[in-house]
Amino acid sequence: MSADTNSVQDSPITFNAFKQNFDSNDEKDRRLYVIHAHPYFPYSTEADQEKAHKFQAAIKARFADESGVKFGAIHPKALGPHPMPQFQLTFTKHHLVDVLPWLMFNRPEEFSILVHPFTAKPAEDHDSSAMWLGKQLQCHLQPMEQLQQRVATEVQAGKDEAALLWRFV
Repeated sequence: MSADTNSVQDSPITFNAFKQNFDSNDEKDRRLYVIHAHPYFPYSTEADQEKAHKFQAAIKARFADESGVKFGAIHPKALGPHPMPQFQLTFTKHHLVDVLPWLMFNRPEEFSILVHPFTAKPAEDHDSSAMWLGKQLQCHLQPMEQLQQRVATEVQAGKDEAALLWRFV
């Protein structure tokens, strides 16, 4: 096993690892420990739904043994900033080299995938810091701007920023 493989295996998605990364960087608004990928897909027919579930199952099968990769539920309708049905895939920055190429080569042609950092600037994360596989869609940034403002206000009131953001990881 190479040193690179060990570093990936030693990068689980835990609150302590997330908080340590958040607390260890002086540039408070651009810390990075996890990355989100959101595959977007049609979901109106039974065939669409089957394709979405098969793609999600394939990702789960490929990364099932990785503690640094988490899988979210399929959201069958637009939700928050997301303009159409999607699910969230969360992975550490150490897993980017494995997850991103897998998504590139296994994405169904009609799926679009948003890949973005998860930082204390969620509106920017979903917009100017994002990258797309497939057709670029327009995210609804207002919910992210509201979240960013709410977190900033609570941090000013003394709350733990990492704890406030953890539920979105």
